[in-house]
Amino acid sequence: MARLSLAGVSKVFGSVAAVSPLSLDIGDGELVCLLGPSGSGKSTLLRMIGGFELPSSGQVLIDGQDVASVRPNKRPTAMVFQSHALWTHMNVFDNVAFGLKLRKMSRGDITRKVMEALALVGLEGYDKRMPRQLSGGQQQRVAIARCLVLEPKILLMDEPFASLDQHLRERLREEVRLIQRKLGITTLFVTHAQDEALALADRIVVMSMGAIEQVGTPDEIYANPESTFVANFIGTMNMVKGAVAGGKIAAGAFTHDAPIADGEAILGIRPEDFEIADTGTELVVKRVVNLGPFLLAEGAHADGTAITVHLDKSNPVREGSVLRVKPKRYAVYRDGAPPYRSL
Repeated sequence: MARLSLAGVSKVFGSVAAVSPLSLDIGDGELVCLLGPSGSGKSTLLRMIGGFELPSSGQVLIDGQDVASVRPNKRPTAMVFQSHALWTHMNVFDNVAFGLKLRKMSRGDITRKVMEALALVGLEGYDKRMPRQLSGGQQQRVAIARCLVLEPKILLMDEPFASLDQHLRERLREEVRLIQRKLGITTLFVTHAQDEALALADRIVVMSMGAIEQVGTPDEIYANPESTFVANFIGTMNMVKGAVAGGKIAAGAFTHDAPIADGEAILGIRPEDFEIADTGTELVVKRVVNLGPFLLAEGAHADGTAITVHLDKSNPVREGSVLRVKPKRYAVYRDGAPPYRSL
């Protein structure tokens, strides 16, 4: 397939910097998710890779060749958009075959490639159907087949499942992952859904306000967020403001070791990183939510510190009951410095 490198790529619209200068390397056959809230620059970055936006600066290198000024139809890329963007007057076969016809391929080769692509996305026998006869999930499969049939070196996907219900999204993302692994195609997948990124990606690129906050595997991003933004955006994190003095942080009802310089800091603890302990911090349970595999308990200390804890269902807990908890693992964040993490 292909390697992709972004070198100092940026995009400015008027006085607004949609993407600040950034660099990123994506390996041959990797599936990388660009993850971030709306307005973080992830779709603009994808569109620059696909050729639908011209970078304000920098290089877009595919296998070492700069394609930043190359037209979209001349790049070895294909994009699946959030909207299915199917031609409603064409049947499934013609929708998928459209790009091949522009390439002046023979009728026999077009038929073979279209049928192979439809089989790959699980739509054998659907070639004569019109888009209006398909479900939303089936229409998105056609859009994916239309890209794959062109045999691009890099597949770009811009929130392709955002308009689908949760169950269908989960099913399709697993199918996409299987197809990507089977073909070994380098893929960039834009999403604002953390569960989608964690389930799909080889690596995740977390973006905020046009800049990259952190790059890493799903495990690295979740277990070791490098900033309070990433910690809050990926999963749930209890963030308690405090201060470090003499190698310890005092944050609300918690005091723990923090061998870093004195000053203001934030104590971060994942809800699942608490354990029940007789010597722990006392919380009064305000709310209990059954989340299936575990319970979510929202509690508060006498000083007003609000804490969310995940509990095994073997722990009987109800509103008004008292929990004593202590963190098994925590992190201490401060501006301009790497976080301190307990062992």
